[in-house]
Amino acid sequence: MAASRPTPSAPSPDAPPGYRCDVLVIGGGPGGSTISAFLAQKGWKVVLLEKEHHPRFHIGESLLPLNLPLLERLGVLDQVDQIGLVKPGAEFNYEGYQPAVYYFANAMDKSYPSAYEVRRSEFDNLLLRNSAAKGTEVREGVKVTEIEFRRGSTSLVRAVDEHGATKATSASTGSITAGTG
Repeated sequence: MAASRPTPSAPSPDAPPGYRCDVLVIGGGPGGSTISAFLAQKGWKVVLLEKEHHPRFHIGESLLPLNLPLLERLGVLDQVDQIGLVKPGAEFNYEGYQPAVYYFANAMDKSYPSAYEVRRSEFDNLLLRNSAAKGTEVREGVKVTEIEFRRGSTSLVRAVDEHGATKATSASTGSITAGTG
């Protein structure tokens, strides 16, 4: 199902023209960067706010085989291959029990017999830069402080940058999304 661009809402009187967007994404982790890239490719004006600067430390990431088609659609699978270690399966250990080993090649869907283990800082940075390359306006060092959902109008997001300056962004109604990091 193809997403269509939203009908522009009445602009917020509190937000300068350069800070208007169709979709505002809060958080530049894998989820935020992925949805931003896909929406920007469809022609939506996307702004992504990330409180830190990439690359930044983050725990993880152990990818699963069915992440690979998604990474291919994003156009980053070859880059993930360069930064990741091939992972043929997973092993689960718990004291008092025999280790349980699962090989991806033995899964019901055998088209993806392996996945990757990646350093999360590199992986997140790769996805964020890819989103920017696809048209997302990425703003790092900006922390959201308030969201105001306004019925029948644009939503207003207030944020503060790393220098303490307050910023206002208006987004089309119902089009603010936040990642969990």
